Amino acid sequence: MARGPGVGVAAALKDLLLGSDVRLALAISTVLVAAAAAFILAAVLNPPDRTVAALIPLAQLLMTLLTPFSAALATSELRTPKAQQPAVRAYWAGAAIYAVAIGTLGLLACVLAVTALGAAPESWLGGPSVVVGSLLVQLIPVGVGCAAGLLLPRAWLACLTTVVVPLGVTLLLGTLGPRGAADWLTPLGAAGHLVPGPMSILNWAQWIVVAAL
Repeated sequence: MARGPGVGVAAALKDLLLGSDVRLALAISTVLVAAAAAFILAAVLNPPDRTVAALIPLAQLLMTLLTPFSAALATSELRTPKAQQPAVRAYWAGAAIYAVAIGTLGLLACVLAVTALGAAPESWLGGPSVVVGSLLVQLIPVGVGCAAGLLLPRAWLACLTTVVVPLGVTLLLGTLGPRGAADWLTPLGAAGHLVPGPMSILNWAQWIVVAAL
């Protein structure tokens, strides 16, 4: 597809999903991973513990390992002399929509798992915070993918960086950094509070800082 200055958000989103067989496979695999994680965890939990809030952290965390890849693959192709700022902005906006959609599908997978395996009366405990968290949690990893694709010279290196750098920095800060530093500086630290929630004012401040980074 054309990636010139006139590219729109809808076209960018379509390219993220369908621009190649690999990107389509990544999107499908991401949802399947969330569904598998939700059903497996729901199956091993005792019925009183089988809640949507209990399933969401694992499902969404596993999804964050895959969601940056499509963004990294797409934006790496913008590293050409023809790539203009309007096209880059369209891809950032398309990636944000993609992130919210994928997060929503992860939430629905957890709801389906709880419903299919038998919902306890308290299955929906923490519902509003779980919904908000699932809508927002994939925004940061997808943003990491966009940035990696634009900054690094090879698509495979950009994809690898979206996993190695966040995990490495999280481990490094957890071992050597000041207490709580990972919550302010790493995607995993921010996501850990967002799902299953609820978020305090401090947690929202940390999420905004990580999103900006």
